[in-house]
Amino acid sequence: MHPFLDSAADLLLGATCPGCGIPGWGVCRGCRAVLDEAPGGVFVLADGLTVSWARAYRPVLEHVIPRYKDDGALHLERLLGGLLAEAASALGDDPPTLVPVASLPRAVRRRGFDHARRLTARAARRTGLPWRPLLRRVNGGSDQAGLSRSARRDNVVGTMRARPFAAPVLIVDDIVTSGATLREARRALEISGVRVVGAAVIARVDNLAPRAAKG
Repeated sequence: MHPFLDSAADLLLGATCPGCGIPGWGVCRGCRAVLDEAPGGVFVLADGLTVSWARAYRPVLEHVIPRYKDDGALHLERLLGGLLAEAASALGDDPPTLVPVASLPRAVRRRGFDHARRLTARAARRTGLPWRPLLRRVNGGSDQAGLSRSARRDNVVGTMRARPFAAPVLIVDDIVTSGATLREARRALEISGVRVVGAAVIARVDNLAPRAAKG
């Protein structure tokens, strides 16, 4: 019955799996199986920030995440929020408060929603952890797509400010490439006296061509 419904969805709605393009609504079983076959892990950035990641960016999430945040495919939020919750649950025994990385205001206006906040709220519901939007952008910075590692670092330095907060926090974002955005978020939080216990992301981008990454 499912193949018939998937074909009907493709015919009537133009619906396809964002991961592989076959007819259907949402991520297909095949792409979910690919995701489940390769769970993520934990690594440490050069400055000592521990990052938990749920899955690799390729080959599925490189299509799913842009479809969600750039094309407004909000039905993918359940899957992505669940993966973020998985990554957030992998760090530490002291329950932290989840803090989303601050999005570029012009990107939020273009998309019509703040993807980082929505995914954080979804992950918070799944984990039972609190969340607070403590970070904000204070100056430009541009999209990270197409930038080298050093350019990514220079592009985000000084772009965030944070409100003081008494409890330990876990920074969350959709993807990590060079780690520049996570390091800037940590810098802003620690300047405000906030204790950062680590970071959690949906996907880790490894050996990615500069054209594709935005985080």
